[in-house]
Amino acid sequence: MRINAWKLMHNYSRFEDTEMDTTLFGLHQEFNPLYKYGDYYEQIGILGHAVQNLNFFERPGTTNFLFGSGMYPYLSTPDRTVFYNTRTPYTELIYSNMLGTQANEESVRFMHTQNMDPFSNIGIEFELLSGKEFYFNERSRASRITLFGNRTKDKYSAFGSFHYNSFNNEENGGLEEADSFLQNSLVDKRAYPVNLNYASSGYKNIQLFYTQKFTIDEKIVNTDTLGITTSTGRNLTFNHLIQIERNTRFYEDDVDQTSLPSIYDNFYYLHDEVKDSVVQDKIANTFQLILGDPYTDKLSARIYAGHEFMRYGQMTPDIYPYFTGYDTLSRDPLVMDSIFRDTITGSFENKYFNELFLGFHLAGPPENDWYWNIDGKYYVAGYYRNNFVINATFSRALTDSLRLGLRGGIENRNVSYYHNHYSSSFFQWNNDFQGSQIIKGEAFLTNPGRKFDASITLGMLTNYLYWDENALPVQYNPVMYIVSAVLNKRFTVSGFNSDHKILLQYTTSDDILHLPLASWKTSNYWEQNLFKDVLITQFGFDLYINTPYLGNAYMPATGVFYLQNDQEIGGYPFLDAFFSVRLKRFRLFVSYNNVLSGLVSNNYFTLSDYPIKPRYLRFGLAWTFYD
Repeated sequence: MRINAWKLMHNYSRFEDTEMDTTLFGLHQEFNPLYKYGDYYEQIGILGHAVQNLNFFERPGTTNFLFGSGMYPYLSTPDRTVFYNTRTPYTELIYSNMLGTQANEESVRFMHTQNMDPFSNIGIEFELLSGKEFYFNERSRASRITLFGNRTKDKYSAFGSFHYNSFNNEENGGLEEADSFLQNSLVDKRAYPVNLNYASSGYKNIQLFYTQKFTIDEKIVNTDTLGITTSTGRNLTFNHLIQIERNTRFYEDDVDQTSLPSIYDNFYYLHDEVKDSVVQDKIANTFQLILGDPYTDKLSARIYAGHEFMRYGQMTPDIYPYFTGYDTLSRDPLVMDSIFRDTITGSFENKYFNELFLGFHLAGPPENDWYWNIDGKYYVAGYYRNNFVINATFSRALTDSLRLGLRGGIENRNVSYYHNHYSSSFFQWNNDFQGSQIIKGEAFLTNPGRKFDASITLGMLTNYLYWDENALPVQYNPVMYIVSAVLNKRFTVSGFNSDHKILLQYTTSDDILHLPLASWKTSNYWEQNLFKDVLITQFGFDLYINTPYLGNAYMPATGVFYLQNDQEIGGYPFLDAFFSVRLKRFRLFVSYNNVLSGLVSNNYFTLSDYPIKPRYLRFGLAWTFYD
């Protein structure tokens, strides 16, 4: 079997090889797509529900849909899509479920790809995540569908994909009394009361993506009879990219106004039935001109320009002027210039913006001992007018597999539209926040051959946007510094393997940004090959722990994570034991999760008021077909 797999990089202008993983390592975590894109999360505690990355520098930026940021790690997107070229059809099936419990979590992933001819490939990927409630009113269901295809021949290449991401979740608002849970006052964990009994939310992300590249001029390489190679001309290509995206979130609840749940501070309607909705649409066109071959030329350059049409819509109370009194000095004595918000009826309001931007990218070949690239983007017009971002990377190969480098950037960007303007049943604000700036520098060292990488990052943030204890957006004007260090290393001695991931973070403003000082995740297992490597087995354990800190809270009405200063999270060891088997193309695992729940303590929270499920048994399988 021969399969080529690529991802589109550098503003989708070129495709780079990516490896297909069919090993046993990490199989027991493949059921959860979160761990493809991060290692440390604050999470609701049920598969397919909102999460927030604990690594600050890996959180989504303000360019993403604000009220869908909790679902971002789950999303199927163009930049995460793998494109293929395979001589034989390739199919992968992954399934996982819990054993011995009605509050099970189930995941199904199916992927199939095949060539239409030697130059064209199509494929489909489907994933379903679902969780039944253990704590009251927390069911979840998520589905992701991706259609993808590509064609590369001669002087033309094209890549396209369609993405449908849908999430439908019940929202319980967390436990009413986390302290009684910690003290184990009730034998049945499912009996603890929750804040919300009827609330639910939904989020949909739909994307259509297509990019094509035309070779206008191509370098000609000749080798004469003496073996001397010369080249004439220079590569010149034109690239066009179009991306259409819709983000929609809704929130529903049945509110008793005489006893409003404690997680809400305000309620702006006179009726009990809550139906909030918010939408963000984008249509983007980008045109790029690429000079040089980025893999071989000492210098390649790319310039681009683009347009984004943006729509922001939300359900809000109706607005109209009302009578406030008489002015006997004016021609019309009736004063009608005050604004009244009707708290009984609502309507959908839209705002439109046209964003225009320019950009550039300069780079050397990545295979050289010295590698570098610089890119920048500037908004000429629109809501983000005068915003810009510049990033640069420089690295040096010290040995065949060891590379040392520096990367950094500066970004000046307005806060998102919804940070400034939002209206719903429980939250309303009109702000005039200043633009935010972030300056970031990072030193890194990688050695893939020895399965080692390390980095240290320093960030300087100005006008940082955060969510206060009332779940409202607030701007922090003083300069804030963040230092982050990451270390990943795998040790192997005979059949024993020990994988370690360490995250250290420190901020000068820990009162408005709550992060644990240290997070440690380790996987330790014995791997044994049997019957001439036909059968491979693993058995071992995973351990995750972080230092105590004031964990964040979650607001179901808006889907954002916000500050709280009452409950300390961390210090609890999450221990999972697992056994995995691979027989040719078939892989199987069984894991026993959160083994120490109730034994060490009941503090198995990663998020304020939201405990993880107590110990449970999970199994899963993965099967590949390519005949």
